Amino acid sequence: MSVTNSAGRTLPETIAGEHYKPFKKAHKNNCDSKVISLKKALKKADLKDGQTISFHHQLRNGDYVVNHTLDVIRDLEIKNLRLAQTALFPIHKPVIDHIKEGTISRIEGSINGTVGDYVSKNPLPYPVVLRSHGGRWAAVKNDELHIDVAIIAASAADNRGNCTGLIGKSAFGPICYSQVDAMHADHVIVVTDNLVDRPCGFQEITEEYVDHVVQMDQIGNPKDIVSGSLKVTNNPQKLHIARQCINLMSALDLIKDGLIFQAGAGGISLAALQYLDKKLEENNVVAACETGGFTKFIAEMHRKGLVKNAYGLQCFDVESIKYIAENRRLITDIGHYADPSSKGRFLDGLHATMLGATEVDTNFNVNVNTHSDGRLLHGIGGHQDSAAGANLTMITVPIYRKTIPVIRDAVTTITTPGDIIDAIVTDQGVAINPNRTDLLDKLQGNNDVNIVSIESLKEMADKETGGPPQVDFGDDIIGITKWRNGELLDVIYSVKE
Repeated sequence: MSVTNSAGRTLPETIAGEHYKPFKKAHKNNCDSKVISLKKALKKADLKDGQTISFHHQLRNGDYVVNHTLDVIRDLEIKNLRLAQTALFPIHKPVIDHIKEGTISRIEGSINGTVGDYVSKNPLPYPVVLRSHGGRWAAVKNDELHIDVAIIAASAADNRGNCTGLIGKSAFGPICYSQVDAMHADHVIVVTDNLVDRPCGFQEITEEYVDHVVQMDQIGNPKDIVSGSLKVTNNPQKLHIARQCINLMSALDLIKDGLIFQAGAGGISLAALQYLDKKLEENNVVAACETGGFTKFIAEMHRKGLVKNAYGLQCFDVESIKYIAENRRLITDIGHYADPSSKGRFLDGLHATMLGATEVDTNFNVNVNTHSDGRLLHGIGGHQDSAAGANLTMITVPIYRKTIPVIRDAVTTITTPGDIIDAIVTDQGVAINPNRTDLLDKLQGNNDVNIVSIESLKEMADKETGGPPQVDFGDDIIGITKWRNGELLDVIYSVKE
């Protein structure tokens, strides 16, 4: 059987047993601007009650996008949304009002500060779900966390949605956390305060994923988006912990050509980086790569040739943003970095990582989510991801803070299980996980690292503080921590007023 298509050709409908639709008409793809107001963009996205809306956290405590968007959603009278941000900060305190008013009824994302404190005492209808960076990427990619509308802040974007976070008055670094949202959300809205000529000079997210572009006067306060000057600790206790980390790496023969490591932006980690810098120079060693957060200290090590490559995920200071903008090959994405459902993660090749903690217990379990008073004040971040990938996972903590012991019988909340924690590096010595007999064998007879048992650290902490405080927990489960693959790891209970 034949049919005549709109091009005037009479052709068979079936060829070699395959059925073909006849050509109807060709259309030109006009390159119209996607720039509209946020209210119109949300209406066109057909956002409805009970759906899920996502944001990234890289504007940190300078973010104006989350609060502004939720205000517009309130004006549209949309209710019971699931908020799937990568993290909230104290600036997002207005989220509490949106919870009270019913705009938000669920949260699946990290909470830092005020909102977590509120939820700890005022449970939502559903527990807050906490995932690692890699775990969230996998959850979005595999549709465990389905996003209806993704709101993606960009420090520069063109009128079609090609965008970056590396240039502009509100530059914050790579938009690596939102790339998976852009690829899998039903509707994508890019929000910028810097509309540039098409094509945008550098494109971390491209127009193929973007439905609409919104221009704001300011997406954030640059002073609070990044720290102008990160400071290395000058606290003798913390400097000692930092030095012990590098001594431990050296004793285990990790400081050699080809080293791949990760360090954060906290005072201890920055001090450890300076000790590592000196050790690399002394030993004439070139590390292969640093990954994770990017700081001016990593940029300087890279500039000096002490580190061949650096894969940056987020920038913590102005200098690192400028350096990444000039050396864009140094950017990676969260999927490559840590997606547990992928065929390979860069983190799996880590030789050493330094991580912090709120609490550690005698089974080497680590808590970074709740304080010892039970309040939910932090997310997971990349803690689980880098701990699982590194051959040497070091937790850097003092044995107590003020009058609260850090080393205890059982952590308040398990963020990262003790199975993958290798060393607790403290001001009173280094405890090696008994499961790592290979490390203990290598460290025998080494005088540069003070090896002690985790039990003795706990006893010292209790002696100085009198033991951990008693917390009056409620019966409501206000949050859950998930392991990287989506399995339930722990629950977080409400705390009484």
